[in-house]
Amino acid sequence: MTSVRTRAVFRWLGANAEALIALVMAVIVGILGITGSVSAAVVNSAILATLAALALSVLRNRWDFGAEPDARARLRSAQQSLDELPRHIGRLSQIDEMVTDFRATLDEESAIRILRGNEITQSLTEARVDAREWIFRGGTATFVRAVVLPECIQRARRARRSLNVRLEILDPRSLTLCDRYANFFRHGMSDPNEDEQTWTGEGTQLELYATIFSACWWKQNYPPLRIEVALSSTVTLFRWDMTQNCLFITERGPRFPAMMIREGRFYYDYWRNELDEHFDQSHKVPLGDAPRLSEDPTPAETRELFTRLDLDLPDHVTDDDVKLIIRQAINAQNPYA
Repeated sequence: MTSVRTRAVFRWLGANAEALIALVMAVIVGILGITGSVSAAVVNSAILATLAALALSVLRNRWDFGAEPDARARLRSAQQSLDELPRHIGRLSQIDEMVTDFRATLDEESAIRILRGNEITQSLTEARVDAREWIFRGGTATFVRAVVLPECIQRARRARRSLNVRLEILDPRSLTLCDRYANFFRHGMSDPNEDEQTWTGEGTQLELYATIFSACWWKQNYPPLRIEVALSSTVTLFRWDMTQNCLFITERGPRFPAMMIREGRFYYDYWRNELDEHFDQSHKVPLGDAPRLSEDPTPAETRELFTRLDLDLPDHVTDDDVKLIIRQAINAQNPYA
């Protein structure tokens, strides 16, 4: 009860502060004037201040009386707005999430660049300049064998740095698989002058053996090279070339559009996981078991090499074919030049 009365007293004092101040000032000035403690000028100034306080109190009472209905209406409107505020804030949060998702989608889309013609050649050339890693998955890896390995190893040698290479190619032990690969691209070309028109299963086998031989050759001639080769049992129509900075997804050379994805984007990491998983499921070639090759490898050395790797050459492969394998492995020409 006492606290209620106390709060009521404080509310009353707050509502009548100007009148109380005027009363106190009047009493004090009156006493000072009677006793002669202050000059007449001070008394007159105090009287004016007291009148000003009374006028302020009157004006506030009139203002409160006149504005009270409107103030109550405004308070009720403000209360309704405050009640609806959480719902509006929730909607704003949903809109913000939608905008954030949309912006992320746009960022990912802008990170996938479509390349055509010379753009493909130029972008691959730029990627090889500072490549410390090259991951490939595709068919025969002819371009990697002819261009990527020689250039990247040359730059790594000049910079005295290591180089990591991983190749996933078709399994040359399966002629059926090689025939399927060659037939697909041969039948997909209408121009009889296209190079693919001459592809055969046996020729694809020789290209694959040349890539494996090339891996052994470069591993022997540049020890800082860490290279792995795996053999896939399925044909892929695309090929992936990935460095530490970007990923290229192409079909068959610069004649067809390609995609380039920069490192740090979702799809780059997604494809890296895909390539890692697929490589782990493929047959690994034990390159560490390869015998040392002479500077001018012979067919006999080459046959021994593949025997050690448990990849014996088929019976139909002649010594001339083996010489072709050696030539394509060590002195291959850019197939798109």
